[in-house]
Amino acid sequence: MAAILKMFRLRFGGILSRVYLLLSLTVYSSYGGCTFPAEWTGSWFQSGIPSLIAINSTHIQMKGECSETESFDKFLLYDRAYDCYKCMVIHEKHKYVLQYKETYCSLKNSLSSICEEITGDAPLYSMFRKEPSPVPEPCPFHPAPFTFTYNRGSHDCVYPPSRAESCTDDSRLLLRYMACPDVPSTESNVEELVCLASWKEGSTRYLVGQISQVQRRNSIASDEDTYRCFIYKAQHGDKSMSYIIAQSGDATCNGLSSPSDGSRTMKLTTTDDEHNRCHFPSWIVEHHKWFSLDHTHQYHFTTKNATLKIMNTNGTYEEKRLVCHSILEQKEKKHIKLVAHVTRGCESGHVCLTFHRRGSSVLELQQGRLWETPQDACSDHQIPPYITLITTSLTPTRCPLIGRYSIINSLADKRRRRQQINIDESVNGEGTSLCAVGGDVGEDETVSVGCGNAQDTIEFKSTCTSTVYTCYGSWQEGGRGFLIAAPVARSSTHPRTFCFMYTSRSNDTGGNMLVSLSGVAVSCDRGAVPGRHGDKAYNLTSNG
Repeated sequence: MAAILKMFRLRFGGILSRVYLLLSLTVYSSYGGCTFPAEWTGSWFQSGIPSLIAINSTHIQMKGECSETESFDKFLLYDRAYDCYKCMVIHEKHKYVLQYKETYCSLKNSLSSICEEITGDAPLYSMFRKEPSPVPEPCPFHPAPFTFTYNRGSHDCVYPPSRAESCTDDSRLLLRYMACPDVPSTESNVEELVCLASWKEGSTRYLVGQISQVQRRNSIASDEDTYRCFIYKAQHGDKSMSYIIAQSGDATCNGLSSPSDGSRTMKLTTTDDEHNRCHFPSWIVEHHKWFSLDHTHQYHFTTKNATLKIMNTNGTYEEKRLVCHSILEQKEKKHIKLVAHVTRGCESGHVCLTFHRRGSSVLELQQGRLWETPQDACSDHQIPPYITLITTSLTPTRCPLIGRYSIINSLADKRRRRQQINIDESVNGEGTSLCAVGGDVGEDETVSVGCGNAQDTIEFKSTCTSTVYTCYGSWQEGGRGFLIAAPVARSSTHPRTFCFMYTSRSNDTGGNMLVSLSGVAVSCDRGAVPGRHGDKAYNLTSNG
């Protein structure tokens, strides 16, 4: 029996191999002879189709698998379910936008023969990428803000003018529609446009974006409701910039033929705001980057000294953009009061800013509340808190209060420290030295300010420790002194910079000067009482 099987394989094996190979080639040519570009892989939305369309290297869901291709845009697809073929002519307008025309499914024929069935007026379909999630791109309409008119099919809504404002994210634009009493079908509404893809065909420019109703932000809107296509044209004037825009009526690019013909048309015009001629002074912007005293916020001056960006640096990201609108008061290299247009996310308004120069490396900023109109911004009678700003490269300066001092511990300080020692003894079961609980506060402490050749340093010294600070700027205000200083050496958990606030007076009995001193790590808080409040608090008496 084994001999018979061996003879059969020798006689017919070659024939069987050739038949198997022929069948394999037939299956391959019918079911998968080409691939789609790798960039198309993902899930795509198409208007009118309830589920997303999945594309991989060889298949387009609900269309078929790639059988043959030509010229990188013509594809012959085989539909297994109906055993038929269709031609798809696919153009990549943008990495997030595919547009195609297709034939009906028919019997097997050549790619060119089937593709000839596509006529010039065949429907054009658009697919917009959904997964992986697309990254928005900057909107092409700038510089915002704009005023705009719009038309929804009857007449132009001109007055009152609508307004378009940029968000801190350049890929978003806020459209504030106003209702015109003399134009039917107009209503007050606020929409947010997220720009996803833009491209150019000849002289025509296209944009695909998603629109959401700001008042209905918590409601769930479908892709059919949010995706829109735009055609736009820019027009340059002597002193202004305008855009004529046509918007599609549904989640397709159909029905758009020109910027002035669409389901909704708009004309955006740059506003002649006063902040186009307003700039922050040189004594502020000579350092483009400033930090809050506790380094939780960065203040970055950009765009020809007219824009200030405030960003969180403590792990959470939030950005505010402030553009100089108008200057109200200014003293040369000392003080400036101005109105700024502020944008946070897509919320905007006007604020009053007052900058005080406290040294080459130190500023103080007072920022008022948000107001809708610039006229109201600086009319608020409430005094805003002070925000202390420092540069990344601080310059040492001469310290105030030069001399030697002893720290006077109050009875409350002594009682608190003795209680802490008693607690440690009861917990540990053994005695604890004063140094173990005191750190930089001991009963025989001294403070040296600017002694010897080091006129820019302060040293707090006790039997336990010694902490040295470098002075970077000081000023007087309302009978109180302020000093910005940073420890020469510190651990990663300790503040980088302090604002020391102090008051001084003469001791009538001994003739020595008494100083009340507090150190605050966040800002120069006017509400802190020197010697009583703050991260550090001392009462000093001069001794030389």
